[in-house]
Amino acid sequence: MTLHAPRHQFQDYDDFLEQAYAKGWTDGMPVVPPTPDKVQRFLDYLGMPPGELLGHVPTREVTVTAEHVAVNAVMAGCRAEYMPVVVAAVRGFLEEKSHIHSTSGSLMGPAHLLIVNGPIRTELEINCKLGVFGPGFRANATIGRAVRLVIRNVMRGIPGFLDRATYSTPSRYSYCIGENEEDSPWKPLHVERGFLPQDSTVTVFAVSETTIAGDDASRTPEGILDSLVMYTRRGGVTGDKWLGDNVNVIMVMGMEHMRYFAEAGWSKQQMRDYMYPKLKEPIRPGEMPIRLGKPEGILIVAAGGHGMADTHILHPHLAWAITKPVEPRRR
Repeated sequence: MTLHAPRHQFQDYDDFLEQAYAKGWTDGMPVVPPTPDKVQRFLDYLGMPPGELLGHVPTREVTVTAEHVAVNAVMAGCRAEYMPVVVAAVRGFLEEKSHIHSTSGSLMGPAHLLIVNGPIRTELEINCKLGVFGPGFRANATIGRAVRLVIRNVMRGIPGFLDRATYSTPSRYSYCIGENEEDSPWKPLHVERGFLPQDSTVTVFAVSETTIAGDDASRTPEGILDSLVMYTRRGGVTGDKWLGDNVNVIMVMGMEHMRYFAEAGWSKQQMRDYMYPKLKEPIRPGEMPIRLGKPEGILIVAAGGHGMADTHILHPHLAWAITKPVEPRRR
């Protein structure tokens, strides 16, 4: 279980922090010193050896190990208990069709979203309700930040180097939510993607832009879905021959819209079947291409609080949404 990262000596925390900024180890915010004992504790929590391979980024000649993830999870401010979620998310982004080389280097500056499902949400207190996309929740903030630090420090996604984003986005600091399974009338995302309700998973997704689809006038499922179709067609859904038919768009629906579907007894599949033919109609002025290959490419997620009659439409970069199981602790 020998750690492989180089050792550094610092006079005190202030010295460490100044060196972290100088050496480019941080995203611009303070980081926690990844001391050997802390890094080892994070690895021990999951029972992973430091050199265990999580994946490659061949175009960057990068190999990502468990130790890399532990170091950056410590720096992000995670608890050791968050390691299984961070590892699952990193594995997801290292899948070929997650296309991490493009999504972390594109001029568009897409953000890297994590959606957590299953019992691990409540165990770690991952927020899925009021303020779900915002600050104030340690698990959401530090898990999302840990993944972004791995992308920066290990995968070389450094602004001005391999990260070529023209403007970038604040969601590149951290972008992690849970699905509100308890208040949702539907099957949760991970169950629709082939997992059991008792499984814990992380779905990773590269978001090129977000459209806030506000509709506080419609009172029927059809009316709300027509609004979502209109907004989605304006923002478009990118894809290409390499990605094929498994391109996704994610619709994060809050309580105000969700209740109309609950009252009418509409399933997610009914919603998809209604929207898909309308999304695939010929492009009109002011609209963008929709590259969805099938209705199942529309992923509907319940999250957010009461108040605003909005659904957030998360348009993809050139990548699939990938769902990975959260690995249990090894004994």
